[in-house]
Amino acid sequence: MKESKEKYQEFCQKIYVPLFSKPWWMDAMCRADSWDVWLCENNGRIDAAMPYFQTIRDEKTYITKAKLTQNNGIIFNQLPTSKQATKSAFEERVINQACDFIKSKGLDVYEQQFHFSFTNWLPFYWQGYTAMPRYTFVIEHSKSIDTIWNGVSSKTRSIIRKGAKNSYFDYSLGMDEFYREHEKVFIKQNMACPFSYDEWCRLYDACINHHCGQIICARDINTHRVASVIFIVWDEESAYHLLGGSIPELQNLDTYEALIWEAIKFTYDKKLRYDFEGSVIKRIAKSFREFGATPYCYFRIRKVFNPDILREECESSIKALSSLCCIGGK
Repeated sequence: MKESKEKYQEFCQKIYVPLFSKPWWMDAMCRADSWDVWLCENNGRIDAAMPYFQTIRDEKTYITKAKLTQNNGIIFNQLPTSKQATKSAFEERVINQACDFIKSKGLDVYEQQFHFSFTNWLPFYWQGYTAMPRYTFVIEHSKSIDTIWNGVSSKTRSIIRKGAKNSYFDYSLGMDEFYREHEKVFIKQNMACPFSYDEWCRLYDACINHHCGQIICARDINTHRVASVIFIVWDEESAYHLLGGSIPELQNLDTYEALIWEAIKFTYDKKLRYDFEGSVIKRIAKSFREFGATPYCYFRIRKVFNPDILREECESSIKALSSLCCIGGK
């Protein structure tokens, strides 16, 4: 009998599966023994799959997203029908079975970000889950590159032109140098890099081996120093703005916006949409919006099974609300 992961490999070859849910990505970012997949099977047909990463934090068991993994969630193998009622009933059945599986795992918390193509979370709501809407920003490939350029704000186009005059683009920056340069983005903010060198190496090697990753950097046209970096990854439909930033001491060159535009053109030639991966942080969201990207809603779906965690979260929320009320009353 085939194991679930073997069946999932075959499933991934038949329908579109977003990059972050592909088996090799999960192997790289979760380690092979820390992830598994739930399959919804019906008379020999796999109706849906749900890869998941299970981990322990503070002696509590979670299903959650792994580092640098924007989403997982349920991937439907939709029925060949145009009837919305049939589609909705199918999705409800699959989600109900997924909830039964999640409950059987004896978790403390389930929290996962779903791909933006997952739009119907209502069956989760009926099962006691909550959902927080979040936003990514996407440039669709259906537009011409000239139309995309015309959709960029005039301010950002000026910055792109300035950055392009101050730099040239290099597609040959190595894995080690990228990590060292990218780490400077966090050091300047007195923050630790949110992923280790080992995690970066595993991811980079996996992406290169699957021909779906590219480092690009902008170099100072005079000194040839690295001024900004970006690492983009892609699947059959989308390119993802996974990592990037300006090197702090060369920010005045304004090369990062020019580098992003270079990445957009690079992936446009591959006939892919460009997914900025989004942010709810206002400053970052606005910067993506300036490129003319369209906001796409996706859901962070969550359920707390451990009553102690639920109590702690409720007490924390009440305390925060009380503080706001006190401030408002002054």
